[in-house]
Amino acid sequence: MVERKKVTIKDVAKASGLALSTVSNALSGKNYVKEETRKLVDETARKLGYRASAVARALRMQRSFTIGVLIADVANPSSADFVRGVEDVAIREKCTMLLCNTDEDEERQILQMQTLYDRQVDGMVLISQHCESPRIRALLDGGTPYVLVQRRSSKWKDDYVGSDNQEGLAEAIRHAHALGHRRVGFVTGPLESSSARERLETFKQESARLKLSQSKSMIFEGRYTFDSGLAAGKYFTGMKNRPTCVLASSDMNALGFMQVALEEGLRIPQDVSVIGLDDISLAGLKSINLTTIQLQKRDMGAAAAELLMKRIRKPAKVGKPIILPTRLIIRGTTASPVAGGGKPDGN
Repeated sequence: MVERKKVTIKDVAKASGLALSTVSNALSGKNYVKEETRKLVDETARKLGYRASAVARALRMQRSFTIGVLIADVANPSSADFVRGVEDVAIREKCTMLLCNTDEDEERQILQMQTLYDRQVDGMVLISQHCESPRIRALLDGGTPYVLVQRRSSKWKDDYVGSDNQEGLAEAIRHAHALGHRRVGFVTGPLESSSARERLETFKQESARLKLSQSKSMIFEGRYTFDSGLAAGKYFTGMKNRPTCVLASSDMNALGFMQVALEEGLRIPQDVSVIGLDDISLAGLKSINLTTIQLQKRDMGAAAAELLMKRIRKPAKVGKPIILPTRLIIRGTTASPVAGGGKPDGN
């Protein structure tokens, strides 16, 4: 068996007709190489089967070409789109991505961050992570670039990418109001989260502006989980004057609420309307058909990774937050409270 000769960078230079230094700069990702030159080098390298030494590249560039991504719950269907957005950019930048699940536990997050630092990652994307405790801040302030996604600090300025929480919630509440609902319940997210607090504040403000029920009983403090939705379902369906519409802080707790409502003999949307948040893939199934606030999760992940790459290449002052718009997707779980012969809602 004849051993195949390993293709070198000199072979790529010879085949492309370019100088060895030009090929080296193109393969290293140097910004000053013309785009057409970079494409020629990449195409030539691909045809020849050239593979750069990751170790040599790291030593030459004094980078690990590895980024860390911390996610609150990898089992949550909404997490995948965030991660895919980060990965889209990581692949383009020829970086390896290390994914860490923290279960929203601060101690676990600290352990994961320390592990990533030990591996000398070039930077980190923190999706829905703790960012204000002294121990977390000490790690964040260590000099490694990072970008926060969907949860930001009220005390420190950080690079941040998030969704328009206020407009998303306001649009959902206006939709419920336009259908005739006046008793709208709300399942919050974890209130240590800035996004959850922003959404709760918007719910209160819009409810007051539209003269919806102001009873504190219309608010259930929850988490972004199916089990939290089950608990909210038991709470709201057990009320004497239960809400005619429930707005959930995630599709997962919306699904949990829907299961309990159906078990209690309530019809959706005739007896109770339901609005979720995320627009996970399950939400569009005909058997679920959930009205929900759509977040641009993959775009948020990509925007965070793009920003992180800029910080890795050239550290700079923190810029303005990147806020992506939301969209209300109206499906089959919302209707007028009188639909199907039910009694009209009252104040």
